[in-house]
Amino acid sequence: MVLLPRDVRDFFRHLLISYGREPNAYPMQLSTNMLSSTCIRQARRVELPRAYLLTKRTFASSLEKAGNIADVCELNIVKSPFPPIDESMNSAVPEFVSSHWNSPSLAQKIAIRDGSTGELRTFSQYHTSMTNVASALHYEYLLKPEESVALFSPNNVDYLPICLAVGMCGSKVAPINPLSTADELSRILERSFSKILFAHAKLLPVALEAASRCDGVEHVVVLPDVQSDPIIAHGTVNFESLSTYVHASPLTESVQAVHNHVRDANSHPWLLPYSSGTTGLPKGVCLSHGNMISNLLQLDIIDGPVMPQDHKLYSPLPFFHIYGLMVSLLYSGWKGNELITTSDRFDLEKFCSLVEEHKPERAHLVPPIILGLGKDPLVDKYDLSSVKMIISAAAPLGLETETITKKRLGTNIKQAWGMSELSPLGTMNSDFNARSASIGPLCPSTYGKIIDDTGKSLGPNKTGELLIKGPQVMMGYLNDTEKTEECLSDGGWLRTGDLAYYDEDGYFYIVDRIKELIKVRGFPVAPAELEELILNNEHVQDVAVVQIPDEESGELPRAYVVLNSSADPKEVTEEYMKNWVKERVSPHKRIEGGVIFTDAIPKSASGKILRRILRDQVKEEFA
Repeated sequence: MVLLPRDVRDFFRHLLISYGREPNAYPMQLSTNMLSSTCIRQARRVELPRAYLLTKRTFASSLEKAGNIADVCELNIVKSPFPPIDESMNSAVPEFVSSHWNSPSLAQKIAIRDGSTGELRTFSQYHTSMTNVASALHYEYLLKPEESVALFSPNNVDYLPICLAVGMCGSKVAPINPLSTADELSRILERSFSKILFAHAKLLPVALEAASRCDGVEHVVVLPDVQSDPIIAHGTVNFESLSTYVHASPLTESVQAVHNHVRDANSHPWLLPYSSGTTGLPKGVCLSHGNMISNLLQLDIIDGPVMPQDHKLYSPLPFFHIYGLMVSLLYSGWKGNELITTSDRFDLEKFCSLVEEHKPERAHLVPPIILGLGKDPLVDKYDLSSVKMIISAAAPLGLETETITKKRLGTNIKQAWGMSELSPLGTMNSDFNARSASIGPLCPSTYGKIIDDTGKSLGPNKTGELLIKGPQVMMGYLNDTEKTEECLSDGGWLRTGDLAYYDEDGYFYIVDRIKELIKVRGFPVAPAELEELILNNEHVQDVAVVQIPDEESGELPRAYVVLNSSADPKEVTEEYMKNWVKERVSPHKRIEGGVIFTDAIPKSASGKILRRILRDQVKEEFA
């Protein structure tokens, strides 16, 4: 008999629990044969490379000492079906993305078009602006690698050159929601330690108020509003003085500090997006040059074969959001595709008009826009036939919405999924075998698993929390070790907070956010499931579901409903909606918390339902 050390005994106790066995029923004195048979019998089918083995987060010392049994607890690991990326790419993002901008085939080609203002930039102008702004930041403003720059602007034709210029200086760029208040902006400026604030002229009053509260902000650079008089406030800097800056030794590549870190371990941060803050204060997500290049390469394996250089992309997505910044702006810039966007708030008719005029082959959208394309009568006035593929992300897309929009437009729709902490892509359907309602298989060089509350890895078609591992996983949250350790294991697994499952073919499906589940008499109810159902009603334009407290049931679902213009409020009543849902769901999923008819559902710029706003209203109601 072999008496196992305590840490190895703890490991086997965890293993037995993960298989649903009672650990006390097994002695901690195991024979060598028992050890061997246990390891072999429970060895998982997919072997991870050594770099991806689970380590310290669960039983670090145990696994290291246990040697070859270290991977036994890695059960039901799902592997990407796509070929792997080259993870040895030692480059900084600015050089990687801009390497062909001055080539004969790209120099004079339109890189970006603002459908709101008519502004254009060619790839050559992109390159000139990037290097000039980088030189000015480096030589005139003495921007250092450990410092940050904040970018507070709606979509703008100079957005990408500014971000890359900051990267050339080795610094971090923090893109910020242009709808932020002065209080919200000042908190991010302080938390990101921003030295320079780039602000659009339209947002200058908010920017100046926020900057005045932050001692660390030394300069405010104003991006001009081409639709109004170019008046620059006293004490600020005109962006043109940076974009036309000339130096005897211009900065033509990233500073050495970037290359030193990138060469060593892809550990130099570049992008600093801030999380939505729906669960506490916003957190700065540190994404390295290596993270971003990895995600570009991952996306290219999936979309590159169907996105030749002569194809155009339409993306109204906000650039401050990681979906718009990386998947739309950065990727199209790297691949040499023309990007059509808008700097004004989204307008469905403007969208349709620009599609008809410029005829893009692809569009990056979010579910609320796709819902409008599927239901709004004005869409029939325009020719949208050029769009062959719509990519939906940032929020779950209901099957009914996908079906009616595909049928109406005669286009294809596929889903992707990700989060800021993943740079952002974690899963994505390919054009060739997309599955409706699925967020797709894992991206290249990515691993995933579903776990229950005990950490047990689950098999196909079982719902639990989705965990992701890959080269696109963030470095961590800026100066927030506690929050980083809550979601990121030492072995590289990221806890996403999303409830999901995968099928036998490795396609993943999002159920809901863990913290948004409604518990009715102990039974879980996913708001997204009810929302998708209610959207099927012919009288409903939009809907959001949250919980209300109930003494008997604990919680009950309540629906906030926006009726379409043809609905008769005298007929489509609360009782009608409750009965309509009642006929289609299990008893615990009925909307016994009531129906509130409203003019609009609160949503983020990326299209996510802001249920916290509705929950706050409920708290006040029941206070």
